[in-house]
Amino acid sequence: MQENTSEYLDLALTLTQKSSRLLLRMQPHAKINVEKGQGDFALDADIASEKLIVSGIRKKYPAHDILTEESKHQHTDSEYLWIIDPLEGTLNYAHKLPLWAVNIGLWKGGKPLLGVVYAPLLNELYTAVSGKGAFLNGKPIRVNTDRDLLHTFVAGSVKHLASLNLSGHVLRSIGCCALELCWVARGMLGARVKLHGSDPYGYGPTACIISEAGGKLTDPHGKPWKLRSNGAVASNGKLHKKLIALCGNTS
Repeated sequence: MQENTSEYLDLALTLTQKSSRLLLRMQPHAKINVEKGQGDFALDADIASEKLIVSGIRKKYPAHDILTEESKHQHTDSEYLWIIDPLEGTLNYAHKLPLWAVNIGLWKGGKPLLGVVYAPLLNELYTAVSGKGAFLNGKPIRVNTDRDLLHTFVAGSVKHLASLNLSGHVLRSIGCCALELCWVARGMLGARVKLHGSDPYGYGPTACIISEAGGKLTDPHGKPWKLRSNGAVASNGKLHKKLIALCGNTS
């Protein structure tokens, strides 16, 4: 039976647009109200956006599983898993910076099926469906062809990049992982590195976008990236072996 990916994509697009409009209305009054951990916060806007998206998915596909940033994961027996970050870049959003996005991904059987990342204040809508390419605002995107770490930008946290001892250009984290990953997919960056820690909400929705744009996503040991992987390396593919080697030197 052929996968009805267009229906799934339409729902993801509709929900990211609705969520973004809600977030834009709430941004002038954004206040941090929950501290989830050191340097990790939630806003009323996070929670409102999540409720909107989850409600939309539950209404259309009540049997599907959903993994969200702000709520506990409730398992079902479905092979479909929606992965949601209702507001990535919370601190940027709270401080009225444009570097935030809504992320929605759908995985099937443990593999990425589609991804949508929307940064409304940048007017950047990234979409991808497995086997059908990656797009920015409806136009195809591809990773760059950089082969030398000295001539490309590598993004990540200051701590992680310092551990790699990169001698080339580095881009310190902008506070929105999914945007950095999409910038790898569109060729603005050569790679993004996360040496340790899991982030299914940033990487889960973008995994399909990176792959369909010709990039590569693995854990720091070069194994295929999974939702529970400890760390991640996303690149244009041509830089990947060098980055994995550098990651190995930090262990």
